[in-house]
Amino acid sequence: MLEQAGRMFDDMAGMLSRIKKKVYGERMAYFREKNAETISEMIHFAEQEEAAQVAKALADAVEARFGKRGKISGRNQMDINLMMIYYVFPAILLTESECAVMLADAIRDEWRGRFRDSEQLDYTTYEELSNTFKEKFLGMF
Repeated sequence: MLEQAGRMFDDMAGMLSRIKKKVYGERMAYFREKNAETISEMIHFAEQEEAAQVAKALADAVEARFGKRGKISGRNQMDINLMMIYYVFPAILLTESECAVMLADAIRDEWRGRFRDSEQLDYTTYEELSNTFKEKFLGMF
């Protein structure tokens, strides 16, 4: 299950670099298109009441991809957490599946218990996150 989940974190540095409102929208569209199959698979398994197993499989895939001797560096963990907050959680919630919130809760709980520096990790919707970016005021900034 979710053998390709580690690919969701491809080009992590580029995806997190200089995020602004317009760029975030474009990158989210790209992220959702690129990872549509994986997200669909996650939702499918969660609909079968296996959200905790999906969360564990995603965490296993991340650990396999980024872990060295069973540990992920602090810097990588911070970037992974940002990818989760900016892209993975909102993409799951954008599916509008009945089990999307249940899946996001299960992933959040797995992350908090499994990865260091993730105890405070939480999620929000794409709309709420997108609205936090500042708009240009009279084109000045």
